Amino acid sequence: MREARVVQQSRRARRSRPAKLARSTSAAGGMGLADYRCRRTRTLLNILAVEDETAVAQLLALVLGGPNCKVATAGDGKIALAKIAAAERPFDLVITDHRMPRVSGLELVRQLRANNFGGKVVVLSAHLAEDNIKAYQELGVDMMISKPFDVDELRRTIDLLANGEPRKKSDE
Repeated sequence: MREARVVQQSRRARRSRPAKLARSTSAAGGMGLADYRCRRTRTLLNILAVEDETAVAQLLALVLGGPNCKVATAGDGKIALAKIAAAERPFDLVITDHRMPRVSGLELVRQLRANNFGGKVVVLSAHLAEDNIKAYQELGVDMMISKPFDVDELRRTIDLLANGEPRKKSDE
């Protein structure tokens, strides 16, 4: 059974505000919006961000999209399943929230696994209890990141998954 890595953010990262993202490079060496480019250069990375909060979905599209990464958004799991079924080119990565109306992130991942979805799955949520974490691990999600999330950590995660590098277990 595959284990997903659960990323907990530091207190400092939780206090950061999206307005700070507009700076190009921080003093600590982090990447700003203008600096990030998906490191996968051979082919276009096709990402679906499933998030019921419009501002978060737009932020994900803004910080992850670029010349090598196309980001589509869906407001809940039901819309996401429809977009996945209708996509001309399959999604390489699905980033999903846990708590959403109609179809939750957990149910979305169950449906993806039942339909043999070939891409990677990242869960991005503030509402992950131990039983939810265990359920996602049993479904083989590739990564779980808690909200509020650090944009640089999310970018590193996507680059790691897009390049097919092995994931680290949560206890490493």
